[in-house]
Amino acid sequence: MSELNPAHIKALFDQLVTAVGTHDAAAVFLGISRQRVSQLISTSNNDLPTLMQIAKLEQVCGQSVVFGAMARMVEGDEAMNCALAAHVAANAASGAALSTVYEIDADGVREPHEIEKAQDRARENLEAAQRAFDATMRMRPTLRVVA
Repeated sequence: MSELNPAHIKALFDQLVTAVGTHDAAAVFLGISRQRVSQLISTSNNDLPTLMQIAKLEQVCGQSVVFGAMARMVEGDEAMNCALAAHVAANAASGAALSTVYEIDADGVREPHEIEKAQDRARENLEAAQRAFDATMRMRPTLRVVA
């Protein structure tokens, strides 16, 4: 079984919010602010949505986006699950790198420690992309049974 990580949960929760409609709609259904919904999706924040928040939005949209994906990770094709998780993690690493560069340029001053942080995030992004590529290369075709 591939490991479920916070970035994957956040990406799935983002898909769930999109399925509900908007951040504003999700906020109303959950009884929280739009900003809080954004925090629960952001990979730069360590907070994760609760099981009850996920269940509520899945009930509203009538789709099992997060819990369904988690079930497929447990029951499904290992190589596919690994590749999916690796690509979600790579996407999160890319977002973190972009956010870091944006933050550095926000004040118009680039400090040495900020540049080092951006380089670290870029390196993490590269490593995550390599893991995603490796996981994709391990995928094999599914045999189809035709009756």
